[in-house]
Amino acid sequence: MFWVGITLVGLAVAALNIWGTLRIWRSGIYERGQLVAQTAFIWILPGAAIPVVSMLSGDRRRHDDSTAANPQEPNADAMNRTVGHDSH
Repeated sequence: MFWVGITLVGLAVAALNIWGTLRIWRSGIYERGQLVAQTAFIWILPGAAIPVVSMLSGDRRRHDDSTAANPQEPNADAMNRTVGHDSH
């Protein structure tokens, strides 16, 4: 019975790690190095997916707020063409 409990806990931690890893990689707001570091952290430290995913929701909110406040600047070539600076 002891080993059944250990197995169930192990499966629960593995499921949590898989869920956390998928959420991080699908978020689209981190660079590759950050993704690798967070994935390693999740899999090295049991239960680390909980704080990592909770930070993800805060980071996503900040990312959404910053992109709404600062839309990307238009492409420099497009700006040059609109002001008549394209090459002749």
